[in-house]
Amino acid sequence: MQFHERINKIKYGLIPVLGLLFLLWYVRSAGADVVYSDYIRIIDDYLPDVTNLKRLLVPDILTRIPASFLARAVNVRSFGLSVTFDRMLTLGGMGLIALTLYIYMYRHKIGVFWQIVTGVVLFSLNKWEILLNGTAWAHVVSFGLFFVNYQLLDLLWTGEADAKQELLLMLMPFLWLLFAGEYIASYACTMILISLLGILTGGANSWAGKGEKGMFCGILAMTLAALLLYMLSRHFAVWEHAGATEMSLKDVILTQPWFLPRFFVKTFAGTVLGQETIQAFFPGGGALPDAAVLAAGALVLGAYVFALVLYFTGDMLEKTVFPLILLVSGLMNHVLVTVGRWIFLSESYALSSRYAGQFMIGILGMLLVFALYCKEHKRVQRRAAQRRKKRLMAAAAAAAVFIAAGNCYTTYQEIRKAPYREANYENMAAALLSYSDYTEEDLCRVMEWHKDPAVLYRAIGILEENRLNVFRMPVFEEAADNAG
Repeated sequence: MQFHERINKIKYGLIPVLGLLFLLWYVRSAGADVVYSDYIRIIDDYLPDVTNLKRLLVPDILTRIPASFLARAVNVRSFGLSVTFDRMLTLGGMGLIALTLYIYMYRHKIGVFWQIVTGVVLFSLNKWEILLNGTAWAHVVSFGLFFVNYQLLDLLWTGEADAKQELLLMLMPFLWLLFAGEYIASYACTMILISLLGILTGGANSWAGKGEKGMFCGILAMTLAALLLYMLSRHFAVWEHAGATEMSLKDVILTQPWFLPRFFVKTFAGTVLGQETIQAFFPGGGALPDAAVLAAGALVLGAYVFALVLYFTGDMLEKTVFPLILLVSGLMNHVLVTVGRWIFLSESYALSSRYAGQFMIGILGMLLVFALYCKEHKRVQRRAAQRRKKRLMAAAAAAAVFIAAGNCYTTYQEIRKAPYREANYENMAAALLSYSDYTEEDLCRVMEWHKDPAVLYRAIGILEENRLNVFRMPVFEEAADNAG
């Protein structure tokens, strides 16, 4: 039996390992080690003295992601400001998500079909921008930490958490302030709702007469305290939004009443098809019609509702809360992106690859609900042919196939684009090494910098003076000497 269990563990670990190897291959194939875009601001703000505590101990410290200070110091001092280093941290975050997710699937003996579909979504390249933009590493790591938190909350819900795990659950909202930045909002909202549900029901063990209402009250209090602490820090922050409208939300609603609903629905379409895939969906490069994008978004939104119905009508609340947590968290992210990004008055923001990671959380929860429902009722079908349950199981499988197919197509398209992305990064490296040959406008365009050009030139000066990033790499140094 022990041997059989070990084989089972290996089976459940196979997809995460293969998925991470695939992402590693993609990052190496589609990226080159060169700073650009958000790195420009970071260089100007924090380099070269990356250990200067005065830059860390500021009133809006929690908006600056404190954990990034340590990672940045290690990166600059040991790796010369390597984007590859940050990308590996991102993959570490993805690994943490995969590990937590597949441990849960092992605990509940989820079948191979659902393991594969989940892996397709988890390791899809619709999140290519997150994988390649090294500055996003802390966000992905925070998602992984959230998953660990949610897994422990599930153990509390079922009465399996020990005293150490309960203590850790109380401390986690404050620990995540070091990593999460603005994503603490969706995390806190999710934890507040689930804690209130736990207080009302006592968790799964309330049916066994053991409730954990006291613990849920404590978690609620700690979450609220952490959120208030972040909001206080955020009060002191100064935000810049290049390209944001000066219209008020009221004016937008009055003049463009369908903009917000369309934007919200399109955020769900982005979980199936990436923005660039939509823009060049057909072999000849033709874009997917807008009506089809909205239809895809509506289908995914409908799948969310369907998953919630199955969860509450399938008696899952009495057994596990982890899928519900992921569903709620995913929905929160769709709402927060809509609330935070309407200011650009562009529906394309709803489909941006940078949000695919946080939207993915809800899809994973949805797939777990479908998997648990089918597993639970598969045995019932063998005893009695219940047509209604068969139809529900078929609908769940169809929704999963639809989502997986869209992610597969997006991944296929992205694999084809990998050489072009690498070439684009190499072009950025060449531009940095010969920046004096470019006009101000052209250099900003190549480096994807849309703010003050003076900041870009200061950042380049810091890199060049301190021999960092492209200015320290032997290949690029030789190229620079030849150009000189």
